[in-house]
Amino acid sequence: MGFLSPWFLAGLAAVALPLWLHLLRQYKRTPQAFSSLMFFERRVQSSVRHRRLRYLTLLALRLALLILLAVAFANPFINRTTGTTGRRKLTVIVLDRSFSMRAADRMQQAKAEAGRIADGLRGQDLAQVMALDSHLEALTQYERNRGVLRAAIASLGPGDLTSSYGEFTRALRAMEQTSGMQLDVHLISDMQKTSLPNFRDLRLGPHTTLALHPVGKSNAANWAVENVVTAPQVYDPKQTRLTATVSGWHAEAASKKVSLVINKHVVGTKEISVPRDGRAQVEFLTFDVPYGASRGEITIEPKDNLPEDDVFRFAVRREDPRRVLFLYTAGRTNEPYYYKAAMESSPSTGLTVEAAPLERAAHQDFSKYAFVVLNNAGEMDKDVAQALCAYVQKGGAALIALGGNSARAGKIPLAGERFTSEHVTQGAGYVDEQTPALAGVGRFQNVQFLESVHFQPKAGARIVAKLADGSPLLVEERMGEGRMLIFTSTLDNTTNDFPLHASFLPFVVQSGHYLTGGDETQSSVVAGSAVALRHTREQSASADVVGPDGKHELGIGEAAKALSFGLLKEGFYEVQRASGHRSLEAVHADRRESDLSQIPAETLDLWRNTGSSQTAATGGVEQQTVPWSLWRYVLAVALAAAIVESIFATRYLKERQTV
Repeated sequence: MGFLSPWFLAGLAAVALPLWLHLLRQYKRTPQAFSSLMFFERRVQSSVRHRRLRYLTLLALRLALLILLAVAFANPFINRTTGTTGRRKLTVIVLDRSFSMRAADRMQQAKAEAGRIADGLRGQDLAQVMALDSHLEALTQYERNRGVLRAAIASLGPGDLTSSYGEFTRALRAMEQTSGMQLDVHLISDMQKTSLPNFRDLRLGPHTTLALHPVGKSNAANWAVENVVTAPQVYDPKQTRLTATVSGWHAEAASKKVSLVINKHVVGTKEISVPRDGRAQVEFLTFDVPYGASRGEITIEPKDNLPEDDVFRFAVRREDPRRVLFLYTAGRTNEPYYYKAAMESSPSTGLTVEAAPLERAAHQDFSKYAFVVLNNAGEMDKDVAQALCAYVQKGGAALIALGGNSARAGKIPLAGERFTSEHVTQGAGYVDEQTPALAGVGRFQNVQFLESVHFQPKAGARIVAKLADGSPLLVEERMGEGRMLIFTSTLDNTTNDFPLHASFLPFVVQSGHYLTGGDETQSSVVAGSAVALRHTREQSASADVVGPDGKHELGIGEAAKALSFGLLKEGFYEVQRASGHRSLEAVHADRRESDLSQIPAETLDLWRNTGSSQTAATGGVEQQTVPWSLWRYVLAVALAAAIVESIFATRYLKERQTV
């Protein structure tokens, strides 16, 4: 028992009032006639003996009334344990459709178990069928129709995404809050250990019960092509190299035949031995790749109970080296020297540098170049500037280096930002080595820059390197579908000694890799990854995606507006971006799904108990301890006391009037 508002009990002090009134009642006596008072002595008559409590019943009623009023306002309560069925029950049947459910007959077992659960529902029970992989998807609405539930179960098949029990429990917590129902969840899964998040992320809501239905053999043996490493572009077949890793989980030592397949033609085969519960690597060198985009595969034989991961797909494109246009001011023919030497010293870039004076750029077709370098350009011809801007906006790229000529013009070419410069010798300060433009470049150790540039980058631009005084050194900026790098110094040795240091070569190579879109080109990606289709919705050009089955994946509206597309299936996707660039994307399932180890039974028991165990034990009736307020009852007794008190008080007044 307790009081919600205990300060109202201070009103009990008012109990002293009726006591005081009753004690102050004056003593009165009927006067008697007497002949003379002259022989009596005048004195003060004591009334102590008359100050005694009378009409005790009336006094008790008044005291009780005041006490009851004080208690009623204090709002007393008692704790009561009650059963409530206020939440309607919803049975949720969740089937795992992740890649690992392709093993053996796991999906058939899961669908059979789900059918038994659906058949066991009572006539008026609400149920819903859902599918789980990297997210939780509802396949039906809340249904009483068993035929609809069975049809949804029968239509389900395994996919190529990984399962996520963390996402599963997060979605259940949100579902419990939005639906306001008691969730009776049945998860039918192979309970893969690699899908288990941090245990605190598995906590269920207070109105959710979880029943787990494991399917498949625990710790089943499996072999897979775990990884393939190769360059996505090939410029010289003599330099082609591919490394494949074959792994076994809960498997004995075995010999595997590994084949390299290009466009459905076997170009190489090797035998390897995979140790028990281990992995082995195999290498293929100087294999021939035809011009254009090719579809490659690494396969292993013999197949096992999960044959889909015995194949690893990759994409490779062979092309001739592309050209980079280096524009310099007329008369400064030595400016491209360092940049050209650094770029062409690394054949893996597939880039050659073509230098030309800026004054002859009006006759250039910029679309033929991988990107354009503007080194220390001054006031540019209007037509050339417009042509370069149009080239970049349609998906081209530009590296802009600032120097004395740029300072005299007072603005950054193409970008247009105004800037000021001052002659202060200093080194590099902050360098973001995680950005694609500077990955592996280093921190420009010991490089001295003789000038510093001050300007405010546009909204959306990003400063990825700074000088020691905090002024920008390298800025990433988007223009339409294209990209720009603004380097606030020159690419020769007129305003710095950068070309004389070891970090210059990796800077030239990595920035060139970034400007050609190399950071968006990979030989293969994991299922569930997204490919960028455009960088702005203002671009009117349409994008297109052709899936592994040869069908166009985008509708008319999506082709014109979609920024990205999710690659959800294994296989090859042909992607045309809004910039006009085409690519072949090879998609493989996450190889964590190939490890068929199951979650330990004790962990599953702990997971079950994170939800509502009381509700399950009481057949859907939830036990709750709630405060039960008594103020209404106390107020009713106080009202009764007030009525009785008024009756006794009326009788008391009548007695006084008759005396």
